[in-house]
Amino acid sequence: MNNKLNEAEALFAEGKIEEAEKYFLFEAENGTCKKEAYNNLGVIAFQKDDREKAIDYFTRSLEIDSLYKDAVLNYTSLLRELNQIHIAVPLLEKIAETKPHDEDINHLLEEIQSTHKSRQKLAILCLPRYETFLEDITNHLKSRYEVRTCYTYNDQEMVSSVEWADIVWLEFANDISAYITNKIPAIKNKTVVCRIHSYEVLNGNLPSIDFTKINMLVFVDDHVREIAFETYPIIKKENRTVVIQNGVNLSQFSYKERAPGFNIAVVGEISHKKNPSMWIEILSRLVKIDPQYKLNIAGSIQELRFKYYLENIIHKLGLERNITFHGRVVDIPEWYEREGINYLLTTSVFESFGYSIAEAMAMGYKSLIHNFPNAYDNWPPNCVFSTTDELVTIIQNNDDYDSKGYYEFVKERYSLSQQLHSIDVMLTDLTRECSYS
Repeated sequence: MNNKLNEAEALFAEGKIEEAEKYFLFEAENGTCKKEAYNNLGVIAFQKDDREKAIDYFTRSLEIDSLYKDAVLNYTSLLRELNQIHIAVPLLEKIAETKPHDEDINHLLEEIQSTHKSRQKLAILCLPRYETFLEDITNHLKSRYEVRTCYTYNDQEMVSSVEWADIVWLEFANDISAYITNKIPAIKNKTVVCRIHSYEVLNGNLPSIDFTKINMLVFVDDHVREIAFETYPIIKKENRTVVIQNGVNLSQFSYKERAPGFNIAVVGEISHKKNPSMWIEILSRLVKIDPQYKLNIAGSIQELRFKYYLENIIHKLGLERNITFHGRVVDIPEWYEREGINYLLTTSVFESFGYSIAEAMAMGYKSLIHNFPNAYDNWPPNCVFSTTDELVTIIQNNDDYDSKGYYEFVKERYSLSQQLHSIDVMLTDLTRECSYS
């Protein structure tokens, strides 16, 4: 344990809470004892009755080391007070497996398990290839529930999963949700959650879902919910809704100070949604300022028309040396490093969130974000542009390149721990209500 952490703990023991908190915050961000610092910050937040912040700090500590006993015990105390003790059980069990003779852990487990009911069954249903956004959520829910994932077109597998479950999670308000709510009788006796992204709301043809069978609609963005209410009034009339924004697992991305330069990345499938004609307009303008500017595109072409369009316009403008199509890239962070990327460019006409933006900022890269609806509300205003002239100004303002600020923005607004906590609260409240109804 380092001297700063020792000093902070001494201050804490003396009752100098505010001074200690400053030391712990510094250590959590910059030191070598991050898990200890986050745990202590959680204790302070708990004492101040700031439960949401306490949960965030304990979760961050356990993301670093899931077997860190002090954090598990403190988190358990908080969860007991919140009547969410079931969340602590798998954490305690994990330590007990590793340290079977730990009397503190074994005693606490016995106490909890003597009153703890068997875990509820939760089935997550989604069409294959659409489960991209579910991995972190699924892994987290397995700590609270007995989870079955059903990513299939097979009707019988859907029926079996619904009949098995206490809680049914429908990912996307699409044809699979229409089938389940209309064709599987067992659904009427289940607690049902349906998570909605922009895709369903914007395609102009919401399937014939029986919304009376759904207990909660979870939207990933306020603007998406507003559009849904406007376009499909039955949703606003029939359903309870909540907005839970997506979260980024910061532990998967390596932050460091980045710098301005000439290498710009575009990440995503090449389709009309991504507005690729704007890439060429921007690149053409930048190359006239300095021929060193280069555009690196990671993503496969989804619409053949854009293959021929891009080939034609790139040739006409003489930009062949300034643009590279890398195809589908599996490891985006490694690709950023290899290509010496300085910026991420996003020209989408609509994004409900924008994972590529958040991930780039979590690594310290500046994002250049076209002003799609709600962009100014979701991202730093000095990263958002409406015209090519504005973009050029943003790029040339080297003093405004703030890697630490981008990282802190994502951590504050879009951390995975916040998203998962919101899901926990939503499911706990919902199942409690349904059990009384």
